Amino acid sequence: MSLAAALIYWVIVALWLTILGTIVFFYVRNPHAFGATRLLLAVLAVDAIRNILENIYFGLYFGSVYHILPAQLATVMGHPTLLILPKVLNVAAGTVVLCLLLWRWLPLAVKERNKADQRATDLEMLAAVDFLTGVYNRRQFETLARAELARCQRYMRPLSVVMLDIDHFKAVNDRFGHAAGDRVLKSVADLCRAAKRDSDIIARLGGEEFAIMLPETTEAATVQFAERLRHLIVDCALTANGEAIPVTISVGIAGASIRTSGIEALMRDADQALYEAKRSGRNRIVVARHGDPADVHEAAE
Repeated sequence: MSLAAALIYWVIVALWLTILGTIVFFYVRNPHAFGATRLLLAVLAVDAIRNILENIYFGLYFGSVYHILPAQLATVMGHPTLLILPKVLNVAAGTVVLCLLLWRWLPLAVKERNKADQRATDLEMLAAVDFLTGVYNRRQFETLARAELARCQRYMRPLSVVMLDIDHFKAVNDRFGHAAGDRVLKSVADLCRAAKRDSDIIARLGGEEFAIMLPETTEAATVQFAERLRHLIVDCALTANGEAIPVTISVGIAGASIRTSGIEALMRDADQALYEAKRSGRNRIVVARHGDPADVHEAAE
């Protein structure tokens, strides 16, 4: 029994040496992989060293008490001044651990979490926004528009979709260059943003085609909005190499009804009206005609 009491401390020493060796091994092999966790590893390393030293002390002391080691060690190590050393070591290690946790690890962990949240937000934004114009992309538009259509049909409220296409955009690229074409796209997006309300949703669907969803807006009010936007774009006065860039748009409008089967059908109606505007000579607005306009009550003007 005395042998077990003397050897148990050396078993504990071996256990903590294994833990400390594992920490050092993985940290040396992956010094940049842990981030804020490296401070937690430092805390664990401090505690491991404290346990190793403390158990070495008591292993030597009790080993000499039970005559496994020279008896003179018990006389020396049993002195009250030396017996307090393990407790002093505990206090010192606890102070170091507390300082590392409160002054280094917690602020660093919070900072890394904030960075991770910001990266996640940035990735969500990149997935939802068209990189050139800064407006929503098609996927995000359809997601938001689908929810808005469901609300419109549930509460019998008006809802309209505007689809617009920049006329002769390929000719702009061919004549003035792609940099000028990008400026035209950005300008049209900016004018759409300036003309819309906060509740309206605008997106670039691809190429030179844009879509705007207008909740609480009848087809008649949407035509007025589209006409105002068309004039803004005509008057935008873009130039390249001192030469004016003519910019006009063709617009298709479709209003939702309780019979609208989904956002895809609503966008298809607006798209067909858009192509009718293009076939009719461009730089004009066409409203899709379907169903009974009284299906959705008009919003109060």
